Amino acid sequence: MEELVNKEEIVYNVILEYLNQNRPFRIREILPYINSRFAKTSININETGIKEILSSLVKKQLLVEGSVLTKNELLQNMKRKTIFTIVKNRPGIIFNEIIKESGFSNYIVYWHLKILIKFDCLRKTMVDKHQIFFNSSVELEDAKLSHFISKEKSQHIIEYLRKNDIGISKTQISNDLSMHINTATKYLKNLEIMKVITRESISNKTLYFLHEDYF
Repeated sequence: MEELVNKEEIVYNVILEYLNQNRPFRIREILPYINSRFAKTSININETGIKEILSSLVKKQLLVEGSVLTKNELLQNMKRKTIFTIVKNRPGIIFNEIIKESGFSNYIVYWHLKILIKFDCLRKTMVDKHQIFFNSSVELEDAKLSHFISKEKSQHIIEYLRKNDIGISKTQISNDLSMHINTATKYLKNLEIMKVITRESISNKTLYFLHEDYF
């Protein structure tokens, strides 16, 4: 295992040398370069071994095919670091909110998100007809939860149920929060799926309660 790590480090350093010449990482093109460099030294790693190491580095997402960057260099760019930090702090955030919070243009946000996703620093998925972004260390369900409870209408419902813990009907929620019944239905359904709220049938009425974890 230690020998493999040492060999990976040797190959990785040669790759850095290659990338510093502003050449994109492509396994097919970099193989002859590494072979040529090793031919001038006493390093004993054959082509099969090099291929295995390259595959391992790609699998660990330290390198990405077609990129001149390594994972360690990603956050040296301040705009990319800003975007990464925004998403890290607000898992489940949507594209327009990243633009709003960062102050960057659509193109800049799109470009840096694409790079961060390529290296698996960030991930994205579709939720409720929106594309949401989250840190790769965050579970998908947690990102979805964060997305739903960050919505203004969700927060109104949660706060309302916190103050009225005797059980409230959908109609009353709709009326008291000046929310269309269809909108209330949609938000209550999503919050129930995410186990933020619960509902019970009491005296032939369906009443909603805030889940005890959210008190």
